[in-house]
Order: sequence, then structure tokens, then C-alpha cells
Amino acid sequence: MILEIYKSWIIVLVLHELTHIFFVVLFRGKIDKVIIGNFIFLHIKKVAISPIVINCSVSFEEDKNWGIVKQALILLMPAIVNLTMGILLGYNFIFIKIFSIFIGINSLLPIPYLQTDGFLMFEELQKIYKRRKKSQQ
Repeated sequence: MILEIYKSWIIVLVLHELTHIFFVVLFRGKIDKVIIGNFIFLHIKKVAISPIVINCSVSFEEDKNWGIVKQALILLMPAIVNLTMGILLGYNFIFIKIFSIFIGINSLLPIPYLQTDGFLMFEELQKIYKRRKKSQQ
């Protein structure tokens, strides 16, 4: 049972990060580093993998021509994929369903200390607002 819970957690986290990677590559961005796990890493090129997975992250370079729509897709689509998967999956995959909804909701919340996707999107919106405010003056 514990192994099933852990496996489900990893599946949901990796799918979330793969969605970030998909959209960065789709928009011709550059992936800097992919980190899967937290302790004792095996490094393979730009990927660091650990047997102990509590969280994952992807860092990438933004293209200067990306607008707010592309940034929103990169930052927020993984949460939408998680929520969709959580809603559509049957109860045979109960842990994946629960973790998908949990990660989907939490990544949308603007939590500064955790650097969630929602917080990063909030920062992008703040930058745009400040630029527009300066240009109007």
C-alpha cells in the first residue's frame, strides 16, 4: 500500500514537470535543469534524479518574445493537466486521482515561499502591470 502511494505521487509529479517541459520545448525555450527528487542525486546531463522524491522542479530560460499567453501556458497548463487527470481518472487509480487534484490546486495557489506556479504567474502579471504603468507616465 505504501509503495502504491509513493508510486502514485511520483507519477503525478513527473507528469506535472513533463507538461512544463513540453510547453517550454514547444515554444522553443531552453531547459536549464530538471530535478526529480530531493536527496542523493544521480546526474545525467541536465537531469538530477533521486530515489527519494518529495518534489520536482524544472528551470528554463524564457524567450524574450514570449507573451503572457505563452508564459501562462508554460506555468499553468501542468496544473490544468493535473486537475483534468484527477477529475477524469476512475477510482481504480484513487491515489493518482487524489494527488493530481492536490498538486493541481496547490500549484495554482500563489504561495511565495514555495515558488508555486501560481506565484510565478502572479509575478509575471506584476511585471506586465509595472511596465504598462511606466509606459503610461
